[in-house]
Amino acid sequence: MSSSVLVVGGGLVGTSTAYFAAREGLNVTLLEQKHVAYGASGRNPGFVWLHCRNPGWALDVSLKGRDLYDQLRHDLPVPFEFRAEGGLIYFHDDRQEAVFKEFVAARQADGLDMSLIDGKEVKSLVGPVRNDVVGASFCANDAQINTPTVVAALAAGARAEGARLQEGVTVTKLIVADGRVIGVETNEGNFFADTVVIATGAWTQKLMQASGYDVPVGRERLQIMATKPLPRQIRPVVYGPNATKAYSLFRNLPSWDDELFRSRIEEETGFSLLTLASQRANGEILIGCPMDYPGDVDLFPTLGGLSALTEDILADFPGLRGAGIDRVWAGVLPFTSDMVPIVDEIFPGLIVGAGHVFGNSSGPMTGKLISQMLLGEQLEVDMTEVRWNRELDPVIPGHSVQW
Repeated sequence: MSSSVLVVGGGLVGTSTAYFAAREGLNVTLLEQKHVAYGASGRNPGFVWLHCRNPGWALDVSLKGRDLYDQLRHDLPVPFEFRAEGGLIYFHDDRQEAVFKEFVAARQADGLDMSLIDGKEVKSLVGPVRNDVVGASFCANDAQINTPTVVAALAAGARAEGARLQEGVTVTKLIVADGRVIGVETNEGNFFADTVVIATGAWTQKLMQASGYDVPVGRERLQIMATKPLPRQIRPVVYGPNATKAYSLFRNLPSWDDELFRSRIEEETGFSLLTLASQRANGEILIGCPMDYPGDVDLFPTLGGLSALTEDILADFPGLRGAGIDRVWAGVLPFTSDMVPIVDEIFPGLIVGAGHVFGNSSGPMTGKLISQMLLGEQLEVDMTEVRWNRELDPVIPGHSVQW
């Protein structure tokens, strides 16, 4: 059991680790290079997406993570934005319906609250969507968060429990003594603790390489636009049919036909498109997302990406043609080759919790699990799939990946 803990990274995983560990009486310090929610946790569209989580650790931790949000809303000292109105993937070609029927049946067998809805119901839930929409898979387990508000609430909870959060501190290297990690070097001097927790998302590979560890966590850039506040017209979180190609749960279905889900825009631009829309409490609608895979963390949207995004959204959400655009940005999601994170003690005194490509559903629960590791308690979820010593492929910049 550790009595002092140094958490590196101020996103969902880092702040939840700090919160749960401090709540259990541990001496916790969190270091963040910029400000909390600076990375992926501050830049994603807020999908708590159980819809396409693979059976095993990914689905187990996401189900527990979804339930945890209800508890956090009660326990944290400040509120955060959360809406539980489900999620859907729509389709607009009759030939795609057989694939969606098989998908819904498979997900029901996995225990999700999933149904196939018709085009009329899709339009009632997603007003701006194209008029020829045929139907959708709808998952009542899905939800939406305004992720920076969740991180802020977890940070406030950690502070209320006695944790120290220091922003503007860049960690450059681990400190090792007598075969154990005992602290970190930073631009503000050295920090020491019984255990160091690395929760640095897309920055993990570079940070760990500086200390001689090869941690193959890649970077997936998503480019997003936000409209000005609009009247409520989108209730669930929404993906378009081209999202199906990203998930093995679809690609492995007997009726899957890649030709039915090809995108001209993807072929012409070279971007993978994850067509999506969600509406926040203030009325702004987030739309996205062209995806690519830079060699380093790159938080700038590109003209090519925004052009592909605009063309794609105009085709599938004609009701947004006249919407004013308030801002654009890019975020970078971390991932591993098997699409589940590394959550393990990889060296004495060093725990890594990184690679959460679905961090909104798994991040807070990961923090709770890490606190259980620190206390030497029985873990709530079987962690075999996310162990450090499993076989992972190297990260290849520019090479697209699929869930």
